Amino acid sequence: MNLRMIRMLLFLVAFCLPQFSWANAVLRGKVIDEATQQPIQGVSVMILESKKGTITDQNGEYSITLPLGDYTIRFSAISHYNLARNIELTDNLTLNISMRPLVNNLDELQISGRRDDANVRSTEMSVVRLNIAALKKIPVVFGEVDIIRALMLQPGINSVGEGAGGFNVRGGRVDQNLVLLDGAPLFNTSHLLGFFSNLNPDVTQDATLYKGNIPARYGGRLSSALVLNSKSGNTDRWNVQGGVGTISSRVVVDGPLIGRKLTLMAGARVAYPGVIIKLFPDLFEGNKANFHDLNAKLTFQPNDRHRVTLSGYRSYDRFKFPADTLFGWQSGTLAMHWNTFLSDKLTTSVSLLQSTYNFQVDSPKQFTDFTLTSTIRQREANAGLVFSPTANHKLEVGTGYIQYRISPGNLAPQTSESSIRPLQIETEYGGEFSAHIQEEWTINSSLTLTAGLRYVQFKTLGPYTQYAYEAGVPTSPETVQDSVVFGDGQTVQTYGGWEPRLALKIGLGSRQSLKLSYNRSRQFLHLISNTTAMSPVDFWKLSDPFIPPQLSDQYAIGIFRNWADNSIETSVEGYYKDISNLVEYRNGAELLLNPYLETSLLSAFGKSYGVEFTVNKNKGRLTGSLNYTYSRALISTKTEFPGEAINEGEWYPSLFDRPHVANLTGGYNLGKGWTYSFNFTYSTGRPNTYPDGQYLINTLPVVNYSRRNADRLPDYHRLDMSFSYDTRRNREQTKYSVWVFSFYNFYGRKNPYSIYFTNYRSALRSYQLTVFGSIIPSLTWNFKF
Repeated sequence: MNLRMIRMLLFLVAFCLPQFSWANAVLRGKVIDEATQQPIQGVSVMILESKKGTITDQNGEYSITLPLGDYTIRFSAISHYNLARNIELTDNLTLNISMRPLVNNLDELQISGRRDDANVRSTEMSVVRLNIAALKKIPVVFGEVDIIRALMLQPGINSVGEGAGGFNVRGGRVDQNLVLLDGAPLFNTSHLLGFFSNLNPDVTQDATLYKGNIPARYGGRLSSALVLNSKSGNTDRWNVQGGVGTISSRVVVDGPLIGRKLTLMAGARVAYPGVIIKLFPDLFEGNKANFHDLNAKLTFQPNDRHRVTLSGYRSYDRFKFPADTLFGWQSGTLAMHWNTFLSDKLTTSVSLLQSTYNFQVDSPKQFTDFTLTSTIRQREANAGLVFSPTANHKLEVGTGYIQYRISPGNLAPQTSESSIRPLQIETEYGGEFSAHIQEEWTINSSLTLTAGLRYVQFKTLGPYTQYAYEAGVPTSPETVQDSVVFGDGQTVQTYGGWEPRLALKIGLGSRQSLKLSYNRSRQFLHLISNTTAMSPVDFWKLSDPFIPPQLSDQYAIGIFRNWADNSIETSVEGYYKDISNLVEYRNGAELLLNPYLETSLLSAFGKSYGVEFTVNKNKGRLTGSLNYTYSRALISTKTEFPGEAINEGEWYPSLFDRPHVANLTGGYNLGKGWTYSFNFTYSTGRPNTYPDGQYLINTLPVVNYSRRNADRLPDYHRLDMSFSYDTRRNREQTKYSVWVFSFYNFYGRKNPYSIYFTNYRSALRSYQLTVFGSIIPSLTWNFKF
């Protein structure tokens, strides 16, 4: 090669390198609320010249790669005033933004912190994002702001009835929901035997529920993942906010400890539920109750590259029955997260987590006094990274390990005079390893693909006693023939497999899109309960040689359409879910303190399917949402012994099968600080099992029950209303009060929670239990200063 040719190549390289290496730069930054200094998730960041854009993540941060040049950047969110910034991009640039919140009713009852057309443009489907601030104006029982109850106004989400703990998603069970607070799981989400949620809304920054299309970083549950993030302390000033309600009060303080580098947020909620007991003497006669919960979070950010958070949570309940039996249960979490921003394109994270839950039952009755306890502890370590090489690609990679320890039950006498014999069910140990990768690829303006793959492996660990049962007959304590004892840390059983996650968005113009998703999940942790609703004495059980992990495959398709300049959103979603290894109970099952628990359980198949219709109006003085869901949730038990199968092995409705559910919510800005809100909900009655006759054995009447879940309770419907008054007179005012007047169950519908039967003079007599059978007014004062 001659010298002239070399010079020509060097010239071409010198000319092209700026075009490909230095012609682009990265614009990144953080968007926060001007009043609270909290990050805003889901803000639309749009480049007006190129129509390219992105949205902020849960930390309020964004990043986008652009050619060098001059641009106008528009930041928009439903809950905040839009704003624009002109920039000259000559190199990598950090642009932090503070957005003023809207102090009106535009965000009432709606998903918040996102671009106007996010439901059409993103691959997300089957996702609910709650506006925490707007929840305080929703009419609720006793004025208690409740994140879980607000979720139940969304399509595909309900519960078995008023006063029931937990929630059900698309026909799934309570234990099939993964609830994460700052990344740490909560094993119980209710206070006062299920009447209220134990999640304090004043300390919650955001709440996102994935009903399907669950990101690959989440696993371990079949139905949903509810992701809650607590607030960080304000970096500029100290704030105090809270509320005083009919049965509880709450307060939150937050502010800087060391300049803008170290902040604190601390919140507490205490109850005085004697009001409920006095209002409902038939339901709570002679009972006593109390509960409280505490939250705290430290945020340390020494520079722009590192952020460390340490958060903790504790909830405590006590409920005493007239016979002096005392129920107590408590939950706790600890979470440490360390995020490192290595560049504008690469972020790493490390987290250490611990969650605990325990219940205790004390009965001081003479000669039969006892204490019953059960605990679960989960410790977890995770590491991951997010790499965004361009605006069209986002790659997530991570791994984690979970250590389980469960004490299913320990019964002990309180005194030496007690006739109760000590009994301790063997402690269970397990380990779960997982790794995941997920890529979000914006192929073009119409096509976006999110593809994820998760691998999980679970091991049941010793010490463990495995029983061998007689072959050819149903298992029972009487058919135990031998046992094998495994030592500490010894592997007893291994389960695992791949869990693909796929989502595709196909744009059908600027206001409409078609979305498809597929989701596979495994669940190694099971809640053992023979009650309709979650109760304090339910206990958790790990998969073992007799109880394989539950496995589900969910397919979904949806069409999304916006109208009237994105002020009205409509969507139709259809889904189908297959479940195998579902834990079902034999007739007459004995669950509590049973060392041979597998003899009371059956392995079942499940399937659920449905269609969800939703209309949201997000703008104007009148806002609201209307949704209707048609769905079915069915179970079938297939066993080698026909006599064991429930309903002869035929498909039957699960306890959470409600074919028709409709919700209507609305809010109207009356002006001068006044807002009117309402909720109306209707659902088919849940399945129940009624007796179909009785017969005599040795002159004693014995009730004979029909096929399981062959009957239904009457339909459920309820109307709630509220009026709220906001004392703010301008949008910059940071000290204010909001008074909320609520009317729960406005027309006093006596919705049945259950119907039970007793023998009365040799005849069957039915009784209906109604939790809230009359209108319940309440007054709540919310404040901030």
